[in-house]
Amino acid sequence: MNTHISQQIFAATDYFDLTNSEQGKILQFQQETLELIVLGNDYKEICEKICLLIEHLLDNAVASVMLLDKNKQCMNVYAAPSIPDQCIAQLNGLRPGPETGSCGNAIFRQEAVFIENTLDDPRWQRIREIAVDFNILSCWSIPVHSKGGECIGSFALSSFEHRLPSAYHRKLLKIGSFVIGIALEQQKTNEQLYLSSKVFENSTEAIIIADVNKVIISINKALNKITGFTADEVIGKSVSIVTSIRHSTSFFQKIWLSVKQSGHWQGEVWNRHKCGREYPAWLNITSIPSKNASISYYLIHFSNITDKKKSDEIIWRQANYDSLTGLPNRNMFYDRLSHDIKNASRAGVLLAVLFIDLDRFKEVNDSFGHSVGDALLVEAAKRLNGCVRETDTVARLGGDEFTIILNGISDQHSAERIIQLILMELIKPFHLNAKLAYVTASIGVTFFPEDAGNAEILMKNADQAMYTAKNNGRNCCSYFTSNMRKATEFRSRIAYELRHALKEQQLFLMYQPIIKLETGKVHKAEALIRWQHPERGIIYPGEFISIAEETSLISDIGDWVFKQAVNQVATWQASYNSNFQISINKSPKQFISRISDWVNHLHEQKLDGQSIIVEITENLLLDAHELVVKQLLSFRDAGVQVAIDDFGTGYSSLSYLKKFDIDYLKIDQSFISNLDSKSNDRILCEAVITMAHRLGMKVIAEGVETESQKQLLMAMGCDYGQGFLFSKPLTTEKFEAFLQHTAEIY
Repeated sequence: MNTHISQQIFAATDYFDLTNSEQGKILQFQQETLELIVLGNDYKEICEKICLLIEHLLDNAVASVMLLDKNKQCMNVYAAPSIPDQCIAQLNGLRPGPETGSCGNAIFRQEAVFIENTLDDPRWQRIREIAVDFNILSCWSIPVHSKGGECIGSFALSSFEHRLPSAYHRKLLKIGSFVIGIALEQQKTNEQLYLSSKVFENSTEAIIIADVNKVIISINKALNKITGFTADEVIGKSVSIVTSIRHSTSFFQKIWLSVKQSGHWQGEVWNRHKCGREYPAWLNITSIPSKNASISYYLIHFSNITDKKKSDEIIWRQANYDSLTGLPNRNMFYDRLSHDIKNASRAGVLLAVLFIDLDRFKEVNDSFGHSVGDALLVEAAKRLNGCVRETDTVARLGGDEFTIILNGISDQHSAERIIQLILMELIKPFHLNAKLAYVTASIGVTFFPEDAGNAEILMKNADQAMYTAKNNGRNCCSYFTSNMRKATEFRSRIAYELRHALKEQQLFLMYQPIIKLETGKVHKAEALIRWQHPERGIIYPGEFISIAEETSLISDIGDWVFKQAVNQVATWQASYNSNFQISINKSPKQFISRISDWVNHLHEQKLDGQSIIVEITENLLLDAHELVVKQLLSFRDAGVQVAIDDFGTGYSSLSYLKKFDIDYLKIDQSFISNLDSKSNDRILCEAVITMAHRLGMKVIAEGVETESQKQLLMAMGCDYGQGFLFSKPLTTEKFEAFLQHTAEIY
């Protein structure tokens, strides 16, 4: 190394213009600096010793090494053993430039800079104070280059007298700069080697270095931890000592051929532990070429991926399977359906999609708790799986909704047997945690390719058919028809037009009188919404209220109805009867979507709470939702009266009637329409009226159409009647005329 570097220095330096004494000093300087590099480990200390050596050869001067910080584009003192700390502090952070002294110029211009008088030379203009403060009268600086020729800093001599360097001084600076560049380059190389060795030793991956014959020549500590083999047991052996015998010879031949052709290969393999146990590993092989481009070594590293594969499998299962039942979830179901559609298309066979919803499942949850409900879903999943073939798919979409793909159906009747088996299995009682529960199923069925050609439309079809099965009484199946699609398209159009109906003031209210049977006077009215459609004329609520509930428009429509009714009741109370009331229907969806501010609006209008009667359905009371309870109690506290509409058609509990202080029961018109002195409906109506009165409630009979019905109801003690016998729903103007007419009669 010394001879090689010396030759470079001699080749770059002409010594003929030096005296023999100066040549001797130069050679001695070279020898001493080269020995520092060869023997030294601390490269900063090497640079400081070079500075001291050159200071010894030049009286009344100090040497320094400054390095360039590329990121910050500034210089910092690296070695300056004879320069005061105060001076170093001022030099640190100096940016290369034409006015930043000898070192700043040397780096900026990429050439040697020799300044005889720092006190008046313009190149020292920006740092003149340093020259004055520390008596630097002249300064000579030369760039320091890396092995690749990049400027990395400067080597300088600062003198305390005005002078320029002689040929001897310049050669000293050149040699010092050259040797410092070598030292810093060596430092960088050693740091990289040290870092590489630490990475090699402390890597969590097993690392093997093998020769061109694939014989192991070195390993790291991780290999012992992963494979169980020690260095003594594998060095000198073939790399195949750590691989599994489950792979064929041709498998590894292909791997090594790929390494030879591209220089690299990576992939998953099976490796073998020292004890014989096999494990999955992620393997990387890289060829290391020699100077002549032929392969000299192989770098092989691998890691045990057993835990990762287990984790990946868990994540995959969580993403594709239902955690409760173990069935494929929505994501997996759609993947399989798309795949099965392609297979059915190629084979020219049918495919059936079943959408299954459990009937009355919510009642099981409410009655027995969610743990029993979950147990029922698990058992239902087992029963469904037992009804289908291995080639079919049963999936759980969520809640109590299941789907089934029936593959390879020759005709629609082929699916019928499986569907009937499902209905029979699900109707059987569920024995769950000492509880006995009953559910049935509503099933929607659609076929590929007859009904649709893609997964999305098939699922929409099956969903529509399932709702038809629900409407047909549950515990049955319904096959998709084109009429269902037309009905869906019609509902979508209604939903779209309904959004504009409220803004365009197409909705209006009609009022049906509620008569006090004892006196025949009008005490109340029910507000009934109508839609004046610009093309179809008047649309009744039966056509659009359910759509409004599905699209969340019901809250806005309900608030509009309430405010219209409040304005109207204020008018009629002022002009007709101060105790007049208007009943308005409130959808269950309105209770759950948000808490209304109806009570506050009544207060703002300075109206008593009893001006309004809120009509709700029986089923709402079964859903003890927090928002439902809160709003019903707020109505009670504000004096707003509550009526149960269509009483007798749902599942009311007497405890609920008392809990929420219900004021009125409205007997459904289905009980009134066949009412006569001998009918069972008469017994039921009389029982309801007696029960209501005992609980402190009034009774309103809906759908009264004949005088006979009226007389029977009066005989039973019914309080109020509503129906066509008295009046059909009326516009505001006609209702006011009706009020005037009844007032004149009574």
